[in-house]
Amino acid sequence: MRDKKKQKRDPAKTREKILMAAESEFSEKGYYGGRIDVIASRAGVNKRMIYEYYGNKQELYKTIFVYVYTRLGEGENKILTSETDCVKAIKKIIAFYFEYLAENPSYINLLLQENLNKGKAIKNMDFSKIRDSGLKNLRKHLEDGKKQGIFRKDISSEDIEISILLLTFANFSNKYTFFHLIKKDFLDPKVMKKRLKHVTDLFLRYLLV
Repeated sequence: MRDKKKQKRDPAKTREKILMAAESEFSEKGYYGGRIDVIASRAGVNKRMIYEYYGNKQELYKTIFVYVYTRLGEGENKILTSETDCVKAIKKIIAFYFEYLAENPSYINLLLQENLNKGKAIKNMDFSKIRDSGLKNLRKHLEDGKKQGIFRKDISSEDIEISILLLTFANFSNKYTFFHLIKKDFLDPKVMKKRLKHVTDLFLRYLLV
């Protein structure tokens, strides 16, 4: 009884515990495999409280995507709004993606699980308010570089954005198959540092005039 009263007195902390538990559960098992009772147990709350805060399993699942994308977006914007040099911005954002993906395997798993599910659980969600800001800031640096004569004018900023996201993500989403195919541990700091330099050089050699 005392625990329940404490949870009621601190709803923000309780919500955070639920979201952390749900992120782990859904990243491991996907939407259909994830169970509310397991999330409740991991969070140390009762199921009634989860339904009270999030309504149902699908809404909780959608909230998790907002939760992880918001974390990513905050990191992007912190770099891209504070850096004025377009070349440094590209270097820093690629390095950020490497760091973020290495430290957030649940983010990778959530995206992989939802792609296996063909995006059905999140198909009606609008992520524009969460993701547009970071992507627009990246595009601004790319466009500024083109205007300043630093980046090639014939490049597509949208294609570069997509390629940066895909190429950094693949280093971590495919780490197990890569390990068995080419015998490299992509989470090894030395390997990751080398990959970061290679990917950064790859983009800059394509971008720079």
